[in-house]
Amino acid sequence: MSLTLHQFEVFQRVALTGSFTQAAADLRLSQPVVSRTVGDIERHLGARLLERTTRSVEMTAAGREFLAVADSILENCRVELNRFSAYRAGEHGHITIAALPSVAAVLLPPLAAGFLAEHQGISLHLLDGTTREVLGHLRSGTADLAVTDQSPASAGLDVHPLVEERVVAVLPTGHRYSSRSSLSWADLAVERFIAFSLDSSVRRLTDLGFAQAGVEPETLMETRAVATAGGMIATGLGISAMPELVLPLLSFTNVITRPLERPLMTRKLALHLRPGEVLQPAARQFADHLVSASSTVQGAGDAGLSRRTGSGPGTQPVR
Repeated sequence: MSLTLHQFEVFQRVALTGSFTQAAADLRLSQPVVSRTVGDIERHLGARLLERTTRSVEMTAAGREFLAVADSILENCRVELNRFSAYRAGEHGHITIAALPSVAAVLLPPLAAGFLAEHQGISLHLLDGTTREVLGHLRSGTADLAVTDQSPASAGLDVHPLVEERVVAVLPTGHRYSSRSSLSWADLAVERFIAFSLDSSVRRLTDLGFAQAGVEPETLMETRAVATAGGMIATGLGISAMPELVLPLLSFTNVITRPLERPLMTRKLALHLRPGEVLQPAARQFADHLVSASSTVQGAGDAGLSRRTGSGPGTQPVR
């Protein structure tokens, strides 16, 4: 047989008190049970741990060594049980979040900072990528939760709205449109347009904006990276349109933005979860925090994030 935690506790109490009687009282056991437990331990180990006299109990050399073992095992058990209690309470654990690059760089950091300040036993791991990649991480179980735009790719997932941001025109300084207070998609269509790759959430929005306006850009340049697009715009290679949350990623460039209308396009960002799944406690805590706190994050564009979505599953705690 293997020794149990109960046996370790009994021996530790006898060794520390030097008395079977006192150990039995402390543990609320009978003295014969305590004596029999210590005897079972000695027979299991094949070593004498205690020297018993009519007046005292003293540890042998083997007993002192075994007490160190008992102390270590019982303390480690206490620590690990406390850690598990913290996990159950959502105060300890590891969360993996998949998100669009602009979300990972702009929306999540201030929200995560506030959360981690109050939950110091939790660690976060961010995976950024396109909507397809982000939702792939979620569906495969690589990520606990995902933050991306609401799109047909969201089908079959639990979706909790977070923020809705406007799409604005992005121009180089000194552009002929810079004196305008706002622009239309038709205005963009007659310029060299810098678009994002087809798997980008931004590309879906700009294609839809042109389609709803009934126009097509005359010349199209394409890139996958926001930084590349910013550099191209700043040097006068073209103009573009982006959601406001992307704009802080262009802070190293010399570009300007203008409201974009006719039609007004917005990107709806949402927390995505696997349907019917009960989140591990730390992830549930962060998901609830994300839904409730996202409305306080302001965009860095000319007008900031336009509004918090006011209805739907995002208004309820995430379970």
